[in-house]
Amino acid sequence: MENNIAVKVNGLTKIYRLFNTPKDRLKESLHPFRKKYHKDFYALRDVNFEINKGDTLAIIGRNGSGKSTLLKILSNVLTPTSGNCTVNGKVSSLLELGTGFNPELSGIENVYFNGTILGFTKEEMDAKVDDILSFADIGEFVDQPVKNYSSGMYLRLAFSVVTQLDPDILIIDEALSVGDMFFQAKCMTRMKKMIENEGTTLLFVSHDMDAVKSICTKAILLHKGQILMEGSSADVAQKYFEQKVSSEQETLENGIDDTNTDTETSKPKEKPFDGFLTPSESFMKTSSFQRIMNGKAKFINVVLLDELENEINSVKYGQTVILRMVLKSLTDIHILGYGYHIRNKNGIDVIYGSSSIENARLNDLKTGEIYVLDWKFSLKMLQGDYSIACVASIPINAEIGKVDFCDFIPVSCQFKMERRYPVPTYGLVYLENEVHIRKAED
Repeated sequence: MENNIAVKVNGLTKIYRLFNTPKDRLKESLHPFRKKYHKDFYALRDVNFEINKGDTLAIIGRNGSGKSTLLKILSNVLTPTSGNCTVNGKVSSLLELGTGFNPELSGIENVYFNGTILGFTKEEMDAKVDDILSFADIGEFVDQPVKNYSSGMYLRLAFSVVTQLDPDILIIDEALSVGDMFFQAKCMTRMKKMIENEGTTLLFVSHDMDAVKSICTKAILLHKGQILMEGSSADVAQKYFEQKVSSEQETLENGIDDTNTDTETSKPKEKPFDGFLTPSESFMKTSSFQRIMNGKAKFINVVLLDELENEINSVKYGQTVILRMVLKSLTDIHILGYGYHIRNKNGIDVIYGSSSIENARLNDLKTGEIYVLDWKFSLKMLQGDYSIACVASIPINAEIGKVDFCDFIPVSCQFKMERRYPVPTYGLVYLENEVHIRKAED
């Protein structure tokens, strides 16, 4: 079993000494009784995990949580204060821009320099250099000193080097965020090929949760140097989102009891005026999972219906459906937005609907008012299992997407998308096309 482990971390701790002034550092070093003038900052504290060969692990967390420190230790850039890590295989790392290249050397000289560090001979690098330069696509700048490169050019060359030198373990730390859209797509395609065809083990740090869920099967969430959660990338990404929201706004830790009374009074609830105001069994089972609420508004029920308004959990390709949300205001609200995300089994958002896009926000809500919100659309997606996340929020700053989440349900309902016949579709979503054919004249 040990032979299948690519990375093993035991009790990893990294402590930095923080001094208020440079004088304090000098005083501590010269004090005859070793008086302490510093504070200990734990960048990592007792971190433990294992990665099997061929696994893809995302390391996520807020800034300062210890992600980069962990990757630098695994890349032998830093040494831990205590604990140990075992890395089995050849490692290529792309950490923050500036690491690994000599700024005074040209691009091509740095390519050979990095190859030498990783144990390749000049003859072996000669065979690889064309592929590296072709992928980087920086033209004549390859003969210029790296110190003159833009961040995008640096990234192109650095990523090309670390991925073309056949690593057993690839470590990527957020650097892809500086690349242009086309090169980012190339990078994602290249990494997926390395994982699927070459069995490369990947450790990936990013704040882009769609990228994390797309390329990684597992993830760990770091918080103040410790592992807060470990599991599937979709579940950990959701926990990260929940953590981020809870730090930015006031939320109800235990949610709201929908079964007996209203939130702000002990009076019995009013009776529903139709069956869809009573939470369905599926909604009751799924809605509590990582739900985020602030006590201002809540979803009473969310159901997926056919055109005859029968609740369904299986959808034929191209079928028109109704996503019905029943939303209750728990306080007076000036403007309330709402929307949904349809997510595949890997937690990737495939379709997004927003009341802001549809110009259908709710205005001037009064306490206790109930709204039935119907979204009607036809589904043409890849066969598979899907879940629907629902959100109700008060807009704060539309330009940067800042909102106050009133109710966010990661899994409000689920359904299975059936296969398209007679020819299946292969993309996540299918768009209707008009195809015009004409024969070109000689």
